Amino acid sequence: MAEKHNLTIEDEIFTHLDGELRKQALEFIAYLRENRLSPQPWFGPTFWIFPWDGNNLFGMHLKKGSWHFWFFSGDYSGEADGEVMKLVQDNVGHCINCYGECESKGVDLTIFGNEYMNLCYQFPVRFGNPDNETLEKIKKLIELWKDIAPRSNGIHIR
Repeated sequence: MAEKHNLTIEDEIFTHLDGELRKQALEFIAYLRENRLSPQPWFGPTFWIFPWDGNNLFGMHLKKGSWHFWFFSGDYSGEADGEVMKLVQDNVGHCINCYGECESKGVDLTIFGNEYMNLCYQFPVRFGNPDNETLEKIKKLIELWKDIAPRSNGIHIR
């Protein structure tokens, strides 16, 4: 389905976001493109993936009035900037049984030393409508993911 998708992420931002959310999203996408992180369509319109050096670092979903990031399951046990560690820990995503066919039905994970129960086994770290301060921290998380992704066994990493 993604092969038939001809819209750019900027087109979809204009379709789904208004005002400050649109401005933030367009600025963030420009930043990503400047840093060689070009969005690729994923699972059809409104879903995007951001590859880097043969690995996918994170995904984005756009819908009317909101945009969401998700980061994959990976090794969140190493060293990281304290600000990034707190950002990740504050944004863990619990299993919501997205499609009803998920075999894992949520997993228990340790993320930077804290234990969490019943997290999404694919996308345990998620953000919705991040503000500018959060976007700056997400930039640091993206840099961390450049190191995490090659060691990750997540199903959508490669």
